[in-house]
Order: sequence, then structure tokens, then C-alpha cells
Amino acid sequence: MELIITQSERYAFQKNEPLFSLDKGKLKCFLAILILSGYNQLPSERHYWDSEKDMNHQLVSGAMRRDRFLEIKRFLHLNDNDDQDSDKLYKLRPLIQALKTRFLKFFVPSQNLSYDECMVKYFGKHSSKQCIRNKPIRFGYKVWCLNAVNGYLVNFDIYTGKNNNVTTEQEKAFGKATAPLINMLDDIPSEI
Repeated sequence: MELIITQSERYAFQKNEPLFSLDKGKLKCFLAILILSGYNQLPSERHYWDSEKDMNHQLVSGAMRRDRFLEIKRFLHLNDNDDQDSDKLYKLRPLIQALKTRFLKFFVPSQNLSYDECMVKYFGKHSSKQCIRNKPIRFGYKVWCLNAVNGYLVNFDIYTGKNNNVTTEQEKAFGKATAPLINMLDDIPSEI
């Protein structure tokens, strides 16, 4: 939360909006509206604040003003634009690392783990988007996932073409599909 608040306020300042401020309560409310909008879909996000009975959503309109929601959405940032590197997911990398850390922290070790790829549906433009024919989800991001038997996501790696974490020796020894698994297993702390 602190990372998102800091980076969002920094981005707003860079865009000449020094009065923009964000706190944990508003950020949690914003994220809750995003989650709710995934379940209760309307033609556009502005319809959650519409005055018509069939469109208005009391939880959303009572929690946050529409203009405030759009302002937070406009300035939401996870990483500083000045820190760009060759990583295609550099804007999301702090969130990805935080999620990986949390998933590993709460992992209860088990004897059997599952390793496979999954597709996250995405139709927009991005250089990491994949197209895999004869799959239920053909377009999107390919993610290598390490799961426990109960379905808990232990670790993951989003495929971006060339993997910076995997060395060529690992790829030669284990292959391109198995090298991310070796890295994910190496991330698991030995004291678990």
C-alpha cells in the first residue's frame, strides 16, 4: 500500500498535479470498487454512479465520488517511470515481487507440487502478449505457476520472451520450460 501511495503521488507531481494525495483508506476503497466491478459488470465504469435505478450501485456511489475514483485511476502507479530498464514488466515489477514474497511467506510445505502454464486473458496491445492456438484462452499473458495440491499459488513467473532470471546454463541443462521451475524452487526459503 505504501509503495502504491508513494509512486502514485510522485507520478501526479511529475504530471503537474502537486495537490493530489492518497491515503490507505481511499486506496482500499478504490481497489474494492475495482474488484466489485469485476463481478457486477456495467457497460462502463461511469455507470456505477449513474442516477438511473438500473445502473446506480449504492455501495460504489456511497463509498467514493466518481471524479475521485477517476483521479486515482489516472495517477495510479507502482514504479517510477525514471527507473525504466529492459524489463517489459518494469511498471508492475514491485507488485509482482511483493506478491511472490507474500505467497512464499504463507506457503505451508507439502510433498507434491504442480507446475504448469496458465493464460491470463488479455486482448490489448503489449509486447509480452502471447497467442497460443487450440487453447481455451488464446490471447493473453503466459504465466508459469507453481501450485500446492490444494491449489495455493506458491510462486509464479510471467513469460516476457527472454527471462532475465534464467541463465543460459539453466536453459541448456533443463530446457526453456523447466528452467523457470528451477528458479521458483530456488526462491522457496530453506527454513520453511
